[in-house]
Amino acid sequence: MRDSRRLAGVAAYRLPISCRAVTLTDVEHFAEFTGDTFYAHMDEEAARANPFFDGRVAHGYLVLSFAAGLFVQPDPGPVLANYGIENLRFLTPVYPGDELTVTLTCKQITPREDAGHGEVRWDTDVTNQHGASVAKYDVLTMVAKQWPPA
Repeated sequence: MRDSRRLAGVAAYRLPISCRAVTLTDVEHFAEFTGDTFYAHMDEEAARANPFFDGRVAHGYLVLSFAAGLFVQPDPGPVLANYGIENLRFLTPVYPGDELTVTLTCKQITPREDAGHGEVRWDTDVTNQHGASVAKYDVLTMVAKQWPPA
């Protein structure tokens, strides 16, 4: 959905972002770090026995974390905060060796009349190296109406 209202120059409606490879080390580190040692992430044989997987898979939340790492800018800027994710679906398993790419599309811009910021909703599509969507969701952000602040 194209919205003509603007917040701090949010004019790019579709932003393809560079890619990141997922490794088995990434999966094992995430499992150790978070405590999520579900068998499909840790046991090749058990994962293959599951009708949904061809072997060990990356955690869905690892995929989301890597996606955020691809599109979040570290410098202070017009994006003030990420305040949520809606409509999250994991669509295709991610295996060690897969490469992830993120495309953000601005869906909605809602200025707040009583504040120096507004809400921007981004359609987020995480795809693998074959172009298959692995995760889709809306990222909700708070964006300054003016940057830098006056």
